[in-house]
Amino acid sequence: MAPDGKRFVYRTFGANGDGLRIMNIETNEITTLTEGYDNFPLWSPRGDLIMFSRQTHGNYEVFTISPDGTNVKQLTFTRGIDAHMTWSPDGEYIAFASSRMGYKDEGTYTDAPQPYGEIFVMRYNGTGVQQLTDNQWEDGTPAWQPTGRSQTKP
Repeated sequence: MAPDGKRFVYRTFGANGDGLRIMNIETNEITTLTEGYDNFPLWSPRGDLIMFSRQTHGNYEVFTISPDGTNVKQLTFTRGIDAHMTWSPDGEYIAFASSRMGYKDEGTYTDAPQPYGEIFVMRYNGTGVQQLTDNQWEDGTPAWQPTGRSQTKP
């Protein structure tokens, strides 16, 4: 949902085409943003960018695009899957899951070994990437807690 509450972004595929679309809730007007296998679109809290994942060269990478369809920017460039992203409440940071660290020892624990996800964070422009988790289990779909909310009940 856009910060103005009047538009939302979604993914489509099939007879009407693939890609990301924006729908204006008041007018039902649909705007095409992309035409490809793009997924997980999320509007930034500031309203200036839409983040999404795109398959490139066999990997999923994190991208951003302006709501008017311009300024497509690839933020990650690694082997593996970078996806399941989330914006920080102020729109300055992106947290995401990545399989860029490859296989660990999970093959001994399951019958379906795969490179498990670790959680990373970076600036909204793709700089300052930092790994936050490092373990043998999959860490995925991170979320931010908005500021000002208490973890404990009064």
